[in-house]
Amino acid sequence: MLACLRATTRPSARLFGIGFMVVTAACTTARTGGDVPLARGGAVASVDAVISTWPAKQQETATLMISKYGQPSVVGDRMLAWYGTGPFVHTILARDGIPHNFPMPHVDYLTQTVKHRVPADRLDDLFEYDGSVWYHRTPGELSAQCDVEEMNYLALNLAHDVMTGKRSAADARAFYARTAMAFKQGDKSSPYVRGLMFPQEANAPDPDRAHSM
Repeated sequence: MLACLRATTRPSARLFGIGFMVVTAACTTARTGGDVPLARGGAVASVDAVISTWPAKQQETATLMISKYGQPSVVGDRMLAWYGTGPFVHTILARDGIPHNFPMPHVDYLTQTVKHRVPADRLDDLFEYDGSVWYHRTPGELSAQCDVEEMNYLALNLAHDVMTGKRSAADARAFYARTAMAFKQGDKSSPYVRGLMFPQEANAPDPDRAHSM
């Protein structure tokens, strides 16, 4: 059985910057142009060979993710993927980054996804809050993309605040900027960067309904 991994919201949504990917249910093969299988017994060598030509920051993040979550489930020449690690449905590390100027210029390449339903009347607020946070309604998946896992925690926690009405989009952006700057200066004390502050939603998927013909 095949499973599709994709993220969509509005026409401006990005598919992790790596194109469409198809993986087997066992997560052993990925096809994204030149992606290669994760071979049994040869995972370490395969990952090392793949990331050896990646930008330095992406290599550093790959090493960090492997030390935290173990070997990736999928290895490709342009991406690594982990499934069901920590609080995340999946973690996607892309070779090619996407420039992002909020809250300061950096490159997005690490995408992490959780189960979270987003009310339809909050989608505009979510879109206004951060262009690197998006929602895929059918599987009920909320994703954040940055260059550091802690900033993905921050982005997702603030997205939850926006969706529940705790913060406006403007307030969330201001809080994000202050917390990100503090983090960059070595202050990692905020609970917003230390993990998810909301529970996963088992009923997050929304399969929609059939249309009468």
